[in-house]
Amino acid sequence: METFRYIVALLLVTLVPALCIYWLLLHGFLPVWKRLGISASQYLLWAAVLAVAILISTWRDDFLAADYGFQPILATIGLVFLAGAIVFRIQIERFLPWQVQLGLPEIDPSGHAHRLITEGPYAHTRHPRYLQVFLALSGWALLANYPAGYVVALLWIPLMLIIVRLEETELHRRFGAEYTLYRTVVPRFWPHAAAGNHRVKA
Repeated sequence: METFRYIVALLLVTLVPALCIYWLLLHGFLPVWKRLGISASQYLLWAAVLAVAILISTWRDDFLAADYGFQPILATIGLVFLAGAIVFRIQIERFLPWQVQLGLPEIDPSGHAHRLITEGPYAHTRHPRYLQVFLALSGWALLANYPAGYVVALLWIPLMLIIVRLEETELHRRFGAEYTLYRTVVPRFWPHAAAGNHRVKA
C-alpha cells in the first residue's frame, strides 16, 4: 500500500503540472500551432509535457519528503470521489471525442471541424471535463495522502481558470453568436438542473 500511495503521489506531482503545460501552450500560442499543423504541433506540445514531467521528477525526493501516512477514512472518501469521477467521465466521453480533448479542432478547424457541444453534461455546465478532473485529483490526493498531492489538487483551480478563459476566447472566435447564447444559458462551472431545460440554438 505504501508503494502504491507513493506512485500515486509521484504521478500527481509530475504529470498534472506537465499536462497543464499542454493546454496553456496550446491556447497561449494557438496561431503558432495553426501554422505548424497537427503533426508538428503535437510533437512539440507532447515533448514539452515530457520535458516538464522529467524536470519535476528530478525533485521528487523533495516534493514527496512529507507523508501523512495511510488513513482509511480519507482513502475511503478518495475512492468515493474517484468513483464519481469515473461515472462523470463516462458521461462526458459520450459527447467529447478524443480529437476535441486534444484540441485538434483549435489547431486545424477545417480538417477537424466539430460542432459546439451542448448536450449531456454540457447542458448543465460549460466545462464538465475540468470539474471531473478536479474531482479525480481530489480523490487521488486523498488516497495518497501526501501534502504535495493536496497542493497539486489546489493548484489545479487557478490553472483551470486560466485555461478556461483561454479556451472560451477560442470557442467564441470559432462559434460566435452560438457560443454567446450558450454562455448566457449554461453556467461556467457549477451545474444546476435548470440549465438543462434550455435548448441552445444558433
